Amino acid sequence: LSHLELSVQRLYCVSRAAAVLPLQIEDAARSEQDIVASETDNNTVSKLVRVNMDTRLNHRVLDLRVPAHRAVFLLQSAVTSLFRSSLAAQGFIEIHSPKLQGGVSEGGAAVFKLDYFGTSACLAQSPQLYKQMAVLGGLERVFEVGPVFRAEQSHTSRHLCEFVGLDFEMAIAEHYDEAMDVLEQVLVSTFDALNANHRADLSAVASQYPFTPVAYRPYKSNLRLSFAEAIALLAEDGA
Repeated sequence: LSHLELSVQRLYCVSRAAAVLPLQIEDAARSEQDIVASETDNNTVSKLVRVNMDTRLNHRVLDLRVPAHRAVFLLQSAVTSLFRSSLAAQGFIEIHSPKLQGGVSEGGAAVFKLDYFGTSACLAQSPQLYKQMAVLGGLERVFEVGPVFRAEQSHTSRHLCEFVGLDFEMAIAEHYDEAMDVLEQVLVSTFDALNANHRADLSAVASQYPFTPVAYRPYKSNLRLSFAEAIALLAEDGA
């Protein structure tokens, strides 16, 4: 309506923003090492502010503006996209298995049980059974990117209750090395693409959460151990 002009008579503030934000992006973006250094440095007049986890989670919208946290989502998106493209290039197709199931699909892991219209059901703990069914049904090479739920208690922040799984299943013609070849190709191509196209995101994460870059070699030149060799190395290490 370009031929009309609005004349404002009254303007109401429905929700006034807080005068003081619950956290400052600059504070939330500092590394733990910098904070600890400021606390132990006697020459530092003012100590750096530590933004606690509960504050971050209660104000997640603000915390997502921290460069490192935004980069995590960008890298996650890149990894799943690269996983899909690498497997598709090797003849795999993507499937989507049910996440509401009538029973346990994989032994050795607890499940989250729920009521399904008066019938007992549970959240999927793995797409394993459905991947195998797809392969036996003639699809031969399948993969899935999807949520996994496991009712396993943990005393660390790295638990398995809910995560995004990157799974593939394939028919093997002659030797297990065929699966190893596929996996190595996926990993090497993913690492190559991340290093080539997402250096800024990796640097953003490393600036707040320092990590050692993944060391790997070109495809077909990475170390492979037999089961016996792996057990021998564990025995030598006292495991």
